[in-house]
Amino acid sequence: MAVDVRSENMRDCARRAASGRSGERPGQPGSPLSGAFTLEGLLRCRGCGASLQPVRMLGHRAYRGPCGWRLTAVDADDLEQLVLEAVAAPAPRLVADAAPEELGRIFRRLFVAVRVGGCAQDLSIVWRL
Repeated sequence: MAVDVRSENMRDCARRAASGRSGERPGQPGSPLSGAFTLEGLLRCRGCGASLQPVRMLGHRAYRGPCGWRLTAVDADDLEQLVLEAVAAPAPRLVADAAPEELGRIFRRLFVAVRVGGCAQDLSIVWRL
């Protein structure tokens, strides 16, 4: 089952649930998302299906693919934040206070893949339901 998180209603609901767990947005400095690549192995190019790989570019974390569809890298913080919010909307306790290593394991148990288009907001999640 794929969930398209581009809809404004879905993003608003997810952000409210994610921010309610600790009083601050999880992707801000000092949060668990600031270090590890929690979506490694799950990201796919929406255009061709190629796996996106974690990279560090100019001191920033990103994901990029070897395909011709993706000409630029996608910001890892933005992408991971959106995915975290999508999980926190229906199940906030599942990700509350999870360390980056735990988030990666949680995401791999929940998702088959996360497909990303031209930007971080252009994504859909394929859940293991």
